[in-house]
Amino acid sequence: MKRFLVAPVAALAALSVLLTPTHAPTRAWATSASIAAGRKHITINLRRERLRAWDGHKVVFSTPVTTGDRYLPTPTGHFTVYAKFSPYTMISPWPQGDYRWYPPSRMSFAMEFQRGYFIHDAPWRSVYGKGSNGGTQPGTNYGGSHGCVNVPYNAERFLYFWAPIGTPVHVVP
Repeated sequence: MKRFLVAPVAALAALSVLLTPTHAPTRAWATSASIAAGRKHITINLRRERLRAWDGHKVVFSTPVTTGDRYLPTPTGHFTVYAKFSPYTMISPWPQGDYRWYPPSRMSFAMEFQRGYFIHDAPWRSVYGKGSNGGTQPGTNYGGSHGCVNVPYNAERFLYFWAPIGTPVHVVP
């Protein structure tokens, strides 16, 4: 009887390996060794509303951004870019009538760093930087985002092509 159970169990184990998604979010951060080796990484400072792209210890790009408001904050921690889309349309997970709802929103470049949280351009926005996330109506010039990191178009275009999948993203308060 045991002989017959071994094959199905082994087959299930092999099948589970094949069905495991390879694009699942991973958490990684740059170690001092990887920074010294010139590893690319992105830092996002929520208090300053600023994103910096690093190659090792050298800042290669810096831009003002808009992050989540106090009700829909941008998550802090160590993440990686695990998916990239161009173009991309975001669909609100909230029903129409909910204060968090937004209409389908098309963007040119989007990089997902945590499930449902992206670094992306925001064609509906013209103001970025400190103070742009202080309001209470996300998606407006001073209302912050729904938790994503909104970046000016030219800055996001640069980041999209500069940062490969796997690039560490550090979001600090």
